Amino acid sequence: MIGLGQPHHDPSERWVSNPTPDPGETVTVEVDVPSEAGVDRVLLRTMHDGEQRWSEGESSATSTGARWRFELTCHNPVNMYRFWCGGGGGARWLTGTGMLGHDPLDHHDFRLVTTGATPRWVPETVWYQIFPDRFATSGRHLDEFPDWAVPSGWDDPIAGRDVRMRQLYGGDLDGIVDHLDHLVGLGVGGIYLNPIFPAHSNHRYDASSFDRVDPVLGGDEALIRLREACNRAGLRLITDITLNHTGEHHEWFRAALADPHSEEAGYYYFTEHPERYETWLGTPSLPKLDHSSESMRRRFYDGPDSVLGRFLRPPLGMDGWRVDVANMTGRYGMIDHNAMVRSLSRRTSDAVSPEKWLVAEHWFDATLDMIGDTWHGVMNYTGITRPIVSWLGELSILGSLMPGPGQDERDGTMVARAMDDVRAALSWQSVLGSMALLGSHDTARWRSMARSDELALVGLGLLMTVPGSPCFLYGDEVGLTAADNELARRTMPWDESQWDHSWLATYRQWIQLRSGSAALAHGGFRWVERTADSLTFIRESIGERLLVHAARVAGASTMPFGLFGAGAIDRVIGEATADIDAGHMTLRAEAPGVTVWHLT
Repeated sequence: MIGLGQPHHDPSERWVSNPTPDPGETVTVEVDVPSEAGVDRVLLRTMHDGEQRWSEGESSATSTGARWRFELTCHNPVNMYRFWCGGGGGARWLTGTGMLGHDPLDHHDFRLVTTGATPRWVPETVWYQIFPDRFATSGRHLDEFPDWAVPSGWDDPIAGRDVRMRQLYGGDLDGIVDHLDHLVGLGVGGIYLNPIFPAHSNHRYDASSFDRVDPVLGGDEALIRLREACNRAGLRLITDITLNHTGEHHEWFRAALADPHSEEAGYYYFTEHPERYETWLGTPSLPKLDHSSESMRRRFYDGPDSVLGRFLRPPLGMDGWRVDVANMTGRYGMIDHNAMVRSLSRRTSDAVSPEKWLVAEHWFDATLDMIGDTWHGVMNYTGITRPIVSWLGELSILGSLMPGPGQDERDGTMVARAMDDVRAALSWQSVLGSMALLGSHDTARWRSMARSDELALVGLGLLMTVPGSPCFLYGDEVGLTAADNELARRTMPWDESQWDHSWLATYRQWIQLRSGSAALAHGGFRWVERTADSLTFIRESIGERLLVHAARVAGASTMPFGLFGAGAIDRVIGEATADIDAGHMTLRAEAPGVTVWHLT
């Protein structure tokens, strides 16, 4: 039975009266029960202080069956719930992973959190990621190059492995200001900057200070100029912070090396001072921070006057932070301060403004780190990137997405299962607060990962239609390619004769659709059909319903149109057709692509 023939609920505004409840608030939750499901009774199971409770609901008729309504009191910080569905077909459970015929684990229950909402603007924003050294140069700060740098001309190739980390092209924040019209014309809503602190590498994840912006980028004054320009252009602006480690040249670490009794010596894990200390993945230049130090926490992320708080406040006024290697932060052997780091960082961010966003890098299963008072979301490599890439990607160059044995290939049914498992284990606020992406500065370029250009554009269509806040790397929109992450960090070509203009036009179309749709920003997610070579789903908010069909090969799917509860279907973007005849609708794709229709 296709998805529309089964009971459905998700914790979005379409099915929950308030998806961001206050502690103790009672909300209404609704379940759509099609007649084809054979369900004549639905019960709500909730958890109250760790013990289950059952609630009866009320039903009313709809054009496709019935809608059941229940009252749910949000008594705990995380409120878990599922639905028991009984009828002639036997008893089944409706959970975040869909309908199950066995007793499910609580881990896959629906959940509502009372620990604060993701800012509403986050899922409404399409992000443009910029590696600061490589996007654009104003030429105003080239005399600030440090001694360690290897200066390069804008069109010079990426150097060999022994040089490439020290290679500087002179990209700066004023260069971004000078080219902001490109982003405005593209239609994106925000800029995500890789680190902007002074460092001894071009990636700047080895910060030498957290108190100022790198002079090579123009210093604090340039960041303020960029902030003001983004305000005028209506763009959000976030940047990168690494709470897990500093660079070996950081002023804290230099003080720690100089005096084992210094306050800063307690900021790190020394096993034999000064020679032996814990690092990020055995890299001596990246000493790991010890979060048991109250002094370090106050200086770094605990409180509005900390580094994290100061950059969120005027005049710098960042709209949020992307937190580097958040999965490792505060974890060392038997010590685990990760929950404390998440909670204090969130408290600091909310104290400055609940409209600030904290999104964490996490390559693996982040669901256990996303319970309660935590980051708003993660870079959703597990729930979006790897599933989509495994369906559309060229396996020979996908190793960076799954270190070790590499990324596997999946058909559409397994892609859907992987996406469901992650989405079900997160609160809806965390789903909306997470970053959806196909690639980043840490991967090959998406166009190179895809098995063909057609499939790369299928991925783009999915990126812009799945839940979350979409993000792509600078230059993807003009068709840049690269088979590994270092080559992906090439400079942005500003000679437009080097651009793929048809690619750019397609990106603009998808960004325009995504930025203007309430259903794609806030709407729930419901599968219609999942096959080996196609994925079909509905995104629906209170006022808008969109049908999305993604096909990786030509083909057709037929389904009962009456199950959609719609009177008409109007194509918005894409080339597939939707033909309705004798109560059935056939979606037909003549080639790989993603097509979106309005359901009215």
